Amino acid sequence: MVLGIDIFPKNTDALYRKINGKLMIELELHTTMQIFNSFDPAPFHEKELDPEAEEYIYNTVGEFPLKKPIGIVIYVPPSEIDTETKRILKEAIINHFSYRKVLTEIELRRLFQRGRRNLTIATFFLFFCLLIIRLLSTLKGGLINTMLSEGLTIIGWVAMWEPVYVFLYGWWPIVQKRNIYRKILSMDVNVIAGSPSKVKLTDPRFLPKKNPAEN
Repeated sequence: MVLGIDIFPKNTDALYRKINGKLMIELELHTTMQIFNSFDPAPFHEKELDPEAEEYIYNTVGEFPLKKPIGIVIYVPPSEIDTETKRILKEAIINHFSYRKVLTEIELRRLFQRGRRNLTIATFFLFFCLLIIRLLSTLKGGLINTMLSEGLTIIGWVAMWEPVYVFLYGWWPIVQKRNIYRKILSMDVNVIAGSPSKVKLTDPRFLPKKNPAEN
């Protein structure tokens, strides 16, 4: 349940309705405004999606391989359905996730910038530590020298961990998030009147449009 929005389906592929071979993310609105963030002061056509609606769409798409065909169906009360409502809801989905994708790309760019900066700092610091260790090795051996050498070796390589983590592992979750947003933006969004229980999988509104060249 998303703030009064009935959502279908649950967790597994078997529970998802399929239309023309596509898994459907279905949201049933009791009123058009339910899909929007009630605390967003922006005009109606620029409002953000409700956080729970966004999370539901994002998590559902993230459950499946990105190549799997998925669509979105938004069910609206018959009294509220018209051409303008359809346009607004479709644009709301596109605008919201386009903005999220842009923020993710900015986050990724800043992560790499930080990684490069920290790698430069860590490299110089490691070089400094190794230089000190080399100088200590020219002095008379002793417990203090050994402790300093071992300590500097550990500290120097620990300083390298953060930038190494960024370039090996840190960027993957952000790229995955960006790819999910791209997937959502490529999905068909259908806005229809009624409810899931009354719409058949063979509803002509979901049938693919014929190519005029085939006629």
